[in-house]
Amino acid sequence: MNFSNAFELAGIWEFDFSGMGTVPQMLFKDVAPVPGCFDLMPEYYLKRGTGSYRRYVEIGGMVELYSEGLGLRGDIFWDGKKIAEVDAPFSKNIFRFDAGEFKKHELIISVNNEFDDSNSSLWRRNYDFYAHGGIYRRIAIRQAEKIFEREIKIITSNIERGEVEITLDLDGEISNISNAKIIFDNSVKEFSLELKQGKGKGIFAVPDFKLWSPESPSLHTAFIEVGDVVFEKTFGIRRVEAKNGKIYLNGKKLHLIGYNRHDAHPDFGYAVPSAVRCQDLQILKQQRANCIRGSHYPQSEEFLDLCDRMGVLVWEESLGWGNNEAALTDPDFQAKQIRETRKMALASINHPCIILRGFLNEASTSLESAKPLVKKLADTLHEVDPTCLVTYGSNVGNRDVCAEFVEVISCNTYPCWYSGNEDQFVNYDEVKKVLGELEEFASEDKLKNKPLIISEVGAEAMPNLHGGQRWSEEYQADLLEAIVRHVTENERYSGTFLWQFCDTRTYISNGSQIRAGNFNFKGALDRHRVPKESWRRIAQVLKEYEF
Repeated sequence: MNFSNAFELAGIWEFDFSGMGTVPQMLFKDVAPVPGCFDLMPEYYLKRGTGSYRRYVEIGGMVELYSEGLGLRGDIFWDGKKIAEVDAPFSKNIFRFDAGEFKKHELIISVNNEFDDSNSSLWRRNYDFYAHGGIYRRIAIRQAEKIFEREIKIITSNIERGEVEITLDLDGEISNISNAKIIFDNSVKEFSLELKQGKGKGIFAVPDFKLWSPESPSLHTAFIEVGDVVFEKTFGIRRVEAKNGKIYLNGKKLHLIGYNRHDAHPDFGYAVPSAVRCQDLQILKQQRANCIRGSHYPQSEEFLDLCDRMGVLVWEESLGWGNNEAALTDPDFQAKQIRETRKMALASINHPCIILRGFLNEASTSLESAKPLVKKLADTLHEVDPTCLVTYGSNVGNRDVCAEFVEVISCNTYPCWYSGNEDQFVNYDEVKKVLGELEEFASEDKLKNKPLIISEVGAEAMPNLHGGQRWSEEYQADLLEAIVRHVTENERYSGTFLWQFCDTRTYISNGSQIRAGNFNFKGALDRHRVPKESWRRIAQVLKEYEF
């Protein structure tokens, strides 16, 4: 989602934590950074309630306000009038409204981080990652153009000829516009796309094209001129396929070795600084890993831009975790999931780094009642972007009944950790047995042509605890090395996303006693990105396999 020529609203805002109330009751006696999480500020540390942010913006007429993430939910006020509601914390939105006459206007954004445990909730208290309150990501405002986009999609049509399919769905003053002019990169050649009521679709050959791949992350830019408005879109040309039980990128077999990563930091929550995101990917590439699973919510535009440019493969998924039958069959929950999953795919569709999209991590997909929603979500992703593979992280093993709806089978499994055994050291026979059972499940006739991935696997390691026993760095390293070697040497697997990139803050509830200090310590790096033994061990293995 490109939102250029905008006034960035990052900075220090006035802040109020007086709880729920109307705008006149807000006192704004404090200040807070934006982006930022108010529940990491000293005065409000880990508190739950409503925090309100205020600043003044000098603008007028029709405007567009861009919000990339706030939570867990929020209301937006312009001069005391509510202009928008947000009910999904990582949802990218553009709100178009009349700002009134050109002058300084009051903008207030009230966000609430209290839990909603209803069946329709997108974030319940038992989700295994921390529920921060704040304005997480980019927020900006700009003067609205007379013509604006509903959808602009650029997807690969043919890699041999460098052809892309461009789909436009525009709104505004479009009644007298019959075509769009398209120019790629610095080419002098112009293309024309016929428009009818702002809509059009066509296939175009990109001059002097280069394919996008992790080894050569080449990007192109399309300048789409409609009337006197120009839309600038960056994209890549690549083909992703699932066939004969394998994943292929540009015709070459692809093996994925990487990590699940929360876009979070112990000091900043979900308002992760640019430097941290960039350094995380640089560390990843130094290790020779090639992919990230954005667990378990849509990723920031900045992070996806970095992955495009640095050649890191991405699995992106919509928000969900452990949703049970009551949620999966709830009409409101279903509608929100479909809406947010479609919105996620549209917002990130022009990013070539994304090769997998998913939803509903660890939902109750062993139940027949889960099938309607899983099918609808898969159909939604296929409709928005047929060039991307669809999957979901399943933790029910061979009892899963929904794998028929997706291209890739992805299994979350934790041998030697959640298996119930009492072994003090890694039981390699158990690892082999569990992975063998998943291979057997994925080799059934109806599934045998689908690639198989271990989408989560790991063990907790307390930093600087040594000895090889459970919770030690060596225990985690022994287990992860065994997993990576197995999935690399076994032809049935297309790779693994290890759990997880770094230690992260997680839930505080009655179940918090299993999370020391309310942190998940399964990171191969600690919370401040210091390597554990497993990080060094996996680096050696990937060097050995020449990843």
